[in-house]
Amino acid sequence: MKSIRKFFLEANPNPRREGCPDEKTLKDIAENRLPPDHAARLHLASCSPCFAEFRSFKAEADAARASRLKILAWGLAACLLIALGVYGSKALLREPTPQSAGGGTEKQVGQLAAVDQTIDLYNHGTPRGGSEPSPLEAVSLPSALVHLRLILPRFSDPGNYVVAVSKDKAGTAIAARGSGKTVADGPRLFLDVPLDLRGAPSGSYFLATVRESDNGTYYYPLNVQGR
Repeated sequence: MKSIRKFFLEANPNPRREGCPDEKTLKDIAENRLPPDHAARLHLASCSPCFAEFRSFKAEADAARASRLKILAWGLAACLLIALGVYGSKALLREPTPQSAGGGTEKQVGQLAAVDQTIDLYNHGTPRGGSEPSPLEAVSLPSALVHLRLILPRFSDPGNYVVAVSKDKAGTAIAARGSGKTVADGPRLFLDVPLDLRGAPSGSYFLATVRESDNGTYYYPLNVQGR
């Protein structure tokens, strides 16, 4: 293939450029806008200078096409990530289906003794969406009924929040969920949230906070430990 290109580039010099098509026509050929039997295409086989210009325009067209495809691929990937983030936020905000215990008698969280736990995120960053959070040291909750006091990160906005414990960031494997309204304690905001983790196996999870007014979702690493 290279030897054929070399032949057309060198075999037919045309220093006076007799019978050569204009630059626009050569670009149209390079971008495949002219029919296969167009006279200018036939001219390329007998004029090395025109063939060289054609090759240059074709390289530019191929590079532009590749760039457009790359931008389109990035755009589709960004739309997918946004869609997953919105879906995850809505899934975390969705009310769980009530479950019955002990032969059909539903037990409310407030009727049972809960384990008091505090998680302090005040000096911890707030990674958004799919970004990776920095490690938290010794943050864990028991597989039990938990009364969680959650101290929100510095500069968090006040309001109503949903707090969920989930196996993933898509909101499809939620182990527990609760909601509460922030209360100010000096410069800090905290939430008191009930979480029923009695059915959650030990292991690694994400603690997700969702501010209901804007669906802003943040994720933090969390361990659930058996009692």
